[in-house]
Amino acid sequence: MDKAGLLLGALAVRYQEAVSDRLPPELGGRFPKLSRGENYRGLPYLILDYPAVFDRVDVFAVRTLFWWGHYFSLTLHLKGHYKDRYLPKVLLGLASAGGTGWQVAVSEDEWVHAVEPGAYAAWNGDVTERSFFKMAWVIPLDRWDNVSDLLEERLREVLRWLA
Repeated sequence: MDKAGLLLGALAVRYQEAVSDRLPPELGGRFPKLSRGENYRGLPYLILDYPAVFDRVDVFAVRTLFWWGHYFSLTLHLKGHYKDRYLPKVLLGLASAGGTGWQVAVSEDEWVHAVEPGAYAAWNGDVTERSFFKMAWVIPLDRWDNVSDLLEERLREVLRWLA
């Protein structure tokens, strides 16, 4: 967990550089938040939220998850006016990229983090109408040696779509 925490801490700096001047100050001007948990479905995890705004109605979050024994994932979570503003751009980006590798949340629970059948499905061009939108990219643990580069690439891809 310590090694993963160091990796996510260094990734937070890279994310800040990637986000710099690409998003409104309300999003990119905040500091990354690294959280540690001991029990997501019985296993420890780490979460890096950046850029991120969470409130009762509006959510914009890029969440990087390290789930012990499972994978790393990068998730974009949109709700409220952020969904209204950015979802059309994200859908165009997904379409232009062919959606390859991206999973879209199909669960009604927006706080499910496990990217698995029943909660996420491969993007096929359709989006179910609900109050939130989430999509995730999973990187298996056997890609540890270049996971930072892969996660930063996914973040930069999303940022291009949002521009």
